[in-house]
Amino acid sequence: MGQEASPAIQQVFAAAMGHHQAGRLNEAERLYLQILQTDPRHADALHFLGVLAHQTGHNDKAVDLIGRAIAQNGRVPAFHNNLGNALKAQGKLQAAASSYAEALAHKPDHVGALFNLGLVLQTQGQLEKAAACYRRALSHKPDYAEAHGNLGNTLQAQGKLEEAVASYGLALRYRPNYAEVHSNLGNVLMAQGKHSEAVACHARALTHKPDYAEAHNNLGLVLLEQGDVDAAVASYRQALTHKPAYAEAHINLGNALREQGRPAEAAASYRRAHILDPNNAEARLGVATALIPVFADTVADSIAATEEFARSLEELTAWSSANPGKLGKSVGVSQPFYLAYRPADVTALLSRYGDLICGEAAAHWQPQIAQSGTVRAPRERIRIAVVSGHMRQHPVWDVVLRGIVAHLDRQRFDVVLYHTGSMTDQETTWAKGRVDRFVQGPRSMRAWLDEVARDRPDVMFYPEVGMDPATCALAALRLAPLQVAGWGHPVTTGLPSIDLFVSGELLEGTGAERHYRERLIRLPGTGVCTDLAPVQSLPWDNPARQGNCVRFALCQQPIKFDPADDVLLTRIARAVGPSEFWLAAPKKLHWATARLRNRLAAAFRAAGLDADAHLRVVPWLSRDHFAGFLDEMDVFLDCPAFSGYTTAWQAVHRGNSIVTLEGEFLRQRLAAGLLRQIGMTDGIASSADQYVQIAALRAQESRDRGQQAPRRESIRRAATRADGNRAAVRAFEQALIDAL
Repeated sequence: MGQEASPAIQQVFAAAMGHHQAGRLNEAERLYLQILQTDPRHADALHFLGVLAHQTGHNDKAVDLIGRAIAQNGRVPAFHNNLGNALKAQGKLQAAASSYAEALAHKPDHVGALFNLGLVLQTQGQLEKAAACYRRALSHKPDYAEAHGNLGNTLQAQGKLEEAVASYGLALRYRPNYAEVHSNLGNVLMAQGKHSEAVACHARALTHKPDYAEAHNNLGLVLLEQGDVDAAVASYRQALTHKPAYAEAHINLGNALREQGRPAEAAASYRRAHILDPNNAEARLGVATALIPVFADTVADSIAATEEFARSLEELTAWSSANPGKLGKSVGVSQPFYLAYRPADVTALLSRYGDLICGEAAAHWQPQIAQSGTVRAPRERIRIAVVSGHMRQHPVWDVVLRGIVAHLDRQRFDVVLYHTGSMTDQETTWAKGRVDRFVQGPRSMRAWLDEVARDRPDVMFYPEVGMDPATCALAALRLAPLQVAGWGHPVTTGLPSIDLFVSGELLEGTGAERHYRERLIRLPGTGVCTDLAPVQSLPWDNPARQGNCVRFALCQQPIKFDPADDVLLTRIARAVGPSEFWLAAPKKLHWATARLRNRLAAAFRAAGLDADAHLRVVPWLSRDHFAGFLDEMDVFLDCPAFSGYTTAWQAVHRGNSIVTLEGEFLRQRLAAGLLRQIGMTDGIASSADQYVQIAALRAQESRDRGQQAPRRESIRRAATRADGNRAAVRAFEQALIDAL
């Protein structure tokens, strides 16, 4: 106050404060106004009337009133702190930060201003500065649970997961019932791959706060990661019961419904999120990709997929044009991954999609990229940064990436691995010991860009683009002079930011260049250098074989089988006679196995065959048990629409005869390329009729055990030629050097 207030005003002010503190805001407001009628320059009344306005959502009024209080007395830290709160509520983050800084100029140990400045800096993505603010606040108030919790959030966003766990632990020491921190700790544990512990954390959060929608949502994320899609759907629905306008939960519900093979319901969930939050690009991306079927029930559904996505892409492009700056930060969260599972040329569609997302991603992230600079100091070795969410036992790692990490010439290449995923195993540990630098995720996009800026790679290599959100987001940006994709997802990325697509000369047909946005590089053989890990074949607990029944293995993911090819199996069954077709259920998307069996059963019945006599399902098996399963199979039928390399590679090592129908696109030629590499080309068909004929011939041979055993042994011996293709690694190195 400019001058000492009268005792009467002091008494009224004390009463107003009493009402305010007790939550009787109307009475407090009346008394503050009464004071200002007598003394319009009463700074404390102006200030607390402004605080009250902020509390009731009238932030324009709050800024005006607190500003007037500061005009009367600018030396009070609380005035500046509360002005910052009102400005922050208006979305004026820079002005709010300036107000908090002014409060700290008058009182450097003002814990509230330190905490609030940390919040603003965290929102702005200035994570190091935010963490410093929280730490300063904690140096003055070590038991400040909220500051420990927010420091944990900041550390989590930086990818400092162990430090985040420690901060959350301190928050819970001082406030054991802190539901938000229990759930945030669960998020970190999920990022560390500790799924059971994460579930327990979210459960504790819900014990303390049963209607905590965010905890229900976060629990759903863990359950979905674990593959329990039904439970995830239930958790998301529970979140929406408590918070119907929760756009993020609607998006996550859409993701889960899509994983359940319910595209129309998924699209509806994304649309609901978009209605609730029209600026939500993640919801809009979900709408654009939702109707690409994960599993096609009919030929019509399969054919319509490309038309549906073309229409959705036009709508997404129009929305992005009308909402500039919105799409870029969400690139990667939802991708047209399943478009490749439809047997059509999708190059043009993926290229149009690539143009859109690369343009938007560059516009959004360019300021951070530009700030990091582009100057690269001279090096003796070429630095290659490999980006993948699958640096563990996984087909992308086993087939495409491991050989490069093992055999790249370290005299010429400096290798950095960015493991964007959370799951680790003994292969992850092996990889860490083989490279110059290893960075473990998951991390925020800002944090990954900071890592790239630190390393300044000459080459960015993406073994696959399509499966992992962080990989897709990074691949959409120009982060190195040379950017390369591998065939872990065997289709063009469609991204103008990717320069080369490395494949194998035995995998690609004549004129295959037209199927790629990138420049196609044909490496020797299948383009990969594999080394099958030792397998201990464990006996498969299988039903007894009936007479001369032939067992066919169909081991690709059920979603790869296109409805147009179902008739081929019925033709084989009719030609062979007593036979069983064994479908191998995947670890995830297990519902698709039942859908495939039902679809095939309808085709068998339509052909006048007993579906129950022919169709069998084996549940998901470990690698060793899968080897035992393959040992009991007579013929391995590759999927015509989307060939399988990893399963075919495992099968030849067990001596299985493989029959494959080689198509036009890379994804239809993987097993054929493998068979060419091992010199067993008599299983490669060039037409549907030939596919049926070869399968029937192999079935007939298998009934003669005198022929079957030698043939299996010859395949096993030939299978060794699938591995150790060092020439592919040398050619990969030279391709990079030439391109640079």
